[in-house]
Amino acid sequence: MEEMEPQEITTEESWDKSKTEDELAFEATQISNRDAARSSLGLSHKQKIILKTFVAFLLLSVGVVLGGLFIYLNEDDVPASVPQISFQLGEAPVQSPGEEPVVAVAKAVTPSVVLVEIPGSGQGSGIILDSEGHIATNGHVVDQAESVLVTLSNGRKIEADVIGSDIRRDVAVVKLIDVVPDLNPAVFAPSDDIQVGQLAVAVGSPFDLTQTVTSGIVSALGRVVSSYGCEVGGFDSAECAGISTIQTDAPINPGNSGGPLADRYGRVIGMNTLIYTGGIVEGNIGVGFALPSDTVVLVSQRLIAGEPVGTAWLGIRGESPDDGRGGAIIVELTSGSPADQAGLQVGDLIIASEGRPIITMESLRADIQLRLPSMTITLDYERDGVLSSTEVTLGDLDKFLAEP
Repeated sequence: MEEMEPQEITTEESWDKSKTEDELAFEATQISNRDAARSSLGLSHKQKIILKTFVAFLLLSVGVVLGGLFIYLNEDDVPASVPQISFQLGEAPVQSPGEEPVVAVAKAVTPSVVLVEIPGSGQGSGIILDSEGHIATNGHVVDQAESVLVTLSNGRKIEADVIGSDIRRDVAVVKLIDVVPDLNPAVFAPSDDIQVGQLAVAVGSPFDLTQTVTSGIVSALGRVVSSYGCEVGGFDSAECAGISTIQTDAPINPGNSGGPLADRYGRVIGMNTLIYTGGIVEGNIGVGFALPSDTVVLVSQRLIAGEPVGTAWLGIRGESPDDGRGGAIIVELTSGSPADQAGLQVGDLIIASEGRPIITMESLRADIQLRLPSMTITLDYERDGVLSSTEVTLGDLDKFLAEP
C-alpha cells in the first residue's frame, strides 16, 4: 500500500505562519515551479489546505463518477442498481441562443439555482434536480450540517434536510421540507457533448450576491484536482480522491460552490466547485473547476436512493504516452486487482473503454470515475503492436483499502 501514498507538491514549510488563516490562500508550488492555489468556493471554507498531487495509481483507483453523456442515455443502459431519475434527461431550455446567448441562458437557468446557507456558518449555491425538491450542491457547502436554509430564485426561504453527502466527489443532496409547486428543475447535458472552447455560463451566489451570472469558456477537460475528502480526512485518507473536472475561465468566487456551469442551450454541464488563486487573492483569477454533469447526476441518484455511491477501482498506475500516441500506458499493476485479473499487463496501452477513445491517462481516469464498483466494462488495448480487448469487473476501493 506504500505506493498509494499521495505525493506532496508543497510542504508545510511553504506556509507563512505569520499570516492569519484568513490571509493565507491555498498556496502550492507545482512541479513546473509555477505557483498555483486551490480554494473551495463555499464561504464556509476559509481554512487553507496544501495542494498535493496523487500518483496516478491512486487517482485512477478512486475514480467513480466524474466525467461524459450521461453514460445512461437509454433506459436499457441503466444498471439495475442505479435508480432512474427524471432529472437526467430533458429538452434543452434554449433552442436558439441568438446574438445574446448569455442572456438566453441566464433566463433559462437562474430559476433552477438556489442559495444554500448554514445560518451563522457559511453558504453556497445549489441546483434544483426535480419537482420533489431535491437540490444538488457541493459537499463542502453543507459540511457536517443536518439541515440548511434554501432561498429560491423568487426569494422564498425554506428549510431543507441534508439527505446525503459524498465527500470524495464533493457532491451533496438536500431536500426541501415543504412541498413547493412549480419548481424549475435544471436540465443536464451529456458530458460527452462538452468541448474545449465552448461557451460556459456560471450562475450562483458569490459573496451573498444571489443570482449572479458570469460567462467564459470551457478551458480544458479532465483536469484532476484533490477532492474535499482530502481536506476532511487528510491526504493519506480513504476519503481523499483525485477528481476529474472541467476547467473554465468563467468568473466564479466563494459562494458559487454548488451552482451550475451551463452551455449555450441552458443545460448544466457542471457544478462549480474550486478555483485556483495563485496564492495571491481569494477571488477568481480565471482558473476555476466544475464537477462534470455525469458526476453530479450519478452521485445524486445514489444519494437520493439511499444507496452507497461506492468508488470504482481498476488497480493500475499509468501514464500518458510521450510519443504522440493516444491512450494510457500501464506502468504498475497491483497483484490481484481487477486489471490484473482481466489479464492486463505492465506496458499495455489502453486505447478505449466501452468503445470510447482513451486519449490520455487523465481521460482513462475520468472514464473510470463514471463507473461504480462491480460494473463490468470492456477495455481495448495494444500490446506489442497487437490490438486486443478484455472485460474488467471493477473493484471497490473501500474494500481494497480495508484489507490488511
